[in-house]
Amino acid sequence: MIALRDQPNQFIPENQKDTKWYMDSLRYVAEKYNTQQNMLGYQNAATFEKPVDEMLRMFTYYLGKQDNKDYYYKTKDENNCSLPTVWINGQKLTSMIDFMIGNAIKMIENIEPSVKGTSEALASKKNMMLELAMIKIKYKEIFDRMSEDGVEFNPTGVENFETSEDVYRFMQYDYKEYAEVIAQRLANDILYRNRFVEKYKQTFLYLLLGGVSGIENSIVNARQYKEIVLPYNLIWDNSVDDDFNSRAAYVGKIDWLTPGEILSRPEYLEYLTPQEIDEIKTVTTQTLDKMLGEEYITSNKLRWWYNYSGVPKMACVTGYWIGYKELRYEQVKDQYGNEHFSKMRTKQNSKYWVKTIYRGTLIANKYVVRNGEETNIVRRSDDPREVQLPISVFIPNMVMGETRSIASRLHKHQDRIDYLTYEITKMTDRAKGKVFILNKHKLGSATSQEILNDFSTMGIHITDGNMTGEDFNNADYNKVVEVVDMTLDPNVQMMITLRREEERIMEEIVNVPKVAMGQQQGYLGAKTQAGSIAQSNLGTSYLYQGFIQYIERDLQFSLNQYKVSLLTLEKDTMGLLDDRGIEFLQITEEFKFEDFGVYIKVKDFLDEQAKERLLSIAQAAMQGGLIDMRDYLRIETAKTYTEILKELEYSMDKKDREKKKQQEQAQIMQAAQQEAQMQMQNQQVEMAQQGNNYRSELKFVGDMSKNQPPQATGEAPVEGMSEAPMTQPGEQTGQPTEVPME
Repeated sequence: MIALRDQPNQFIPENQKDTKWYMDSLRYVAEKYNTQQNMLGYQNAATFEKPVDEMLRMFTYYLGKQDNKDYYYKTKDENNCSLPTVWINGQKLTSMIDFMIGNAIKMIENIEPSVKGTSEALASKKNMMLELAMIKIKYKEIFDRMSEDGVEFNPTGVENFETSEDVYRFMQYDYKEYAEVIAQRLANDILYRNRFVEKYKQTFLYLLLGGVSGIENSIVNARQYKEIVLPYNLIWDNSVDDDFNSRAAYVGKIDWLTPGEILSRPEYLEYLTPQEIDEIKTVTTQTLDKMLGEEYITSNKLRWWYNYSGVPKMACVTGYWIGYKELRYEQVKDQYGNEHFSKMRTKQNSKYWVKTIYRGTLIANKYVVRNGEETNIVRRSDDPREVQLPISVFIPNMVMGETRSIASRLHKHQDRIDYLTYEITKMTDRAKGKVFILNKHKLGSATSQEILNDFSTMGIHITDGNMTGEDFNNADYNKVVEVVDMTLDPNVQMMITLRREEERIMEEIVNVPKVAMGQQQGYLGAKTQAGSIAQSNLGTSYLYQGFIQYIERDLQFSLNQYKVSLLTLEKDTMGLLDDRGIEFLQITEEFKFEDFGVYIKVKDFLDEQAKERLLSIAQAAMQGGLIDMRDYLRIETAKTYTEILKELEYSMDKKDREKKKQQEQAQIMQAAQQEAQMQMQNQQVEMAQQGNNYRSELKFVGDMSKNQPPQATGEAPVEGMSEAPMTQPGEQTGQPTEVPME
């Protein structure tokens, strides 16, 4: 057995941190695997399960393969033989875990990251731009006159601001510096390349079963990758209560690999000597102890190697720990008495140290590989002196160094449900109804085996009446047939009630009532159902909200880690960025020292109740002609309120454009009709005028014919016509006619 170890001295020069120092540091990290902080003052720690032992047991409950540990005596007799009734493992715990995972998947699918720069320089630049934009709003008339003269002033690049509120909203939600645009592109690349829905869903499952989750971030081939660490392979620091383990001094993981798997990893072969490679090649199950040593198990049940179905497997412990690196600088004075910092030339230790991260992998407690200072170190934006470990850990509700998973809170009740189910099954097996018992001595000569077999198939039991071991008494009071009531015990209903009560307690623990799972019996009003679901969500909001914050912190770390790695890459390896982005990284100094904060917004996804409510409203709107069938189908297939809003906005804008176009066409047609009507009226007026002129001409001709003498025409004057002569052409008809004097 290996005793608990102390961490080696971290305040030593770099040239003294040799292979033995890394091995001792890795052994210190490995000793923290599967340990309890023991802050609760246990009198007998042996009665409590180790964290990893408990995790492994909880995984069996999810798989429905849990052992009958607490009620083992109910299924075995005194001779340890199994009783006839079969013990059935229930899976109520599995259904509740799956329901919570379903809620988490909805959140994960609808996360929307946004990136903001956190440096003071960027904040000052944004504040200055905000002030300039506000000045343009305040003195709008002056800037409008300047624009008429050809002088433009547009600090934000957007010209459609009408009020100061529009400026504030734009600067808060929409405006991004080019460094933030690049960082947003990198964040999206990290999410989609790592299949974030799949990996975060797996992380949440491990969190519910094991109570802790870990994600390892690394840069491989100029790309950022995430690897989910199994909770029973994770090493974390439980000395400080912190759900996100942000104050941890170390973190690690364990991989159990075969010799072939070890030698197939280039990152291991780079550090192994030819002799060590030959030793690993020749390791077998028979030579494990001889070649690797006798210390094959630690005090915390970590096995460094074991026989896995005839194949040797060795523990490869990868550890990261915070250490101190000596800065070889000293403060000196020049000939004028001015103080400067210069590189040390003496062998004495410096008094200036900086926090850093060291890493390494210890194989089978014998070989050290990948040892050295960690690359692409990320420092905290609020305190650059602090560093962040590359494995992100989430331990919800960590209290006094310990936590409990959701499965661990439920498994006791699952055992009781299984026990009650077993008792109900046993009672059901014993129920035979009303059984007939025949006394064979009363049957006379009817002793045929066939008759007895027929009785047996009818459920009739044959006895000789000697139930006490005495000699047979052929008294007349013995009955031929006895009836024994072996119907189902009415107490089985009480068992069923107790089982339902255990299920209700499980639902209360995770605040998931049957109404939320759609398993309620009977009808509930819509408002009662919605209120019950809303209240139940409050009980688990700490878990869901904490998990979203965990995603934020993990994505923020991976983004800044990716950013640090990009600064050392060549132009040809930056395939993610365009030419402008590559040029920006190469010439700007801001991006090198910029720390980015990632903020996760969960889109307002639709649950079934909300979708049903919206569909009823949409159906009424479609019947009223406000939306069409395509809009209804968009609402039915949408997953979020935002998606519905965008689809309806697009549809309404399209309809507004079509309506406006129809109105314009109607106005054109109306104008054409008005013009045609005006033309018709003008024609009518013109025709009326022409008619008046024609009548005037006719009258004029009539008047002239009346005034012409009869002899001029050779005809007698018509009676009633005037004998006045007709006017000659060119004479005015309105002038008085001269009459000769007699």
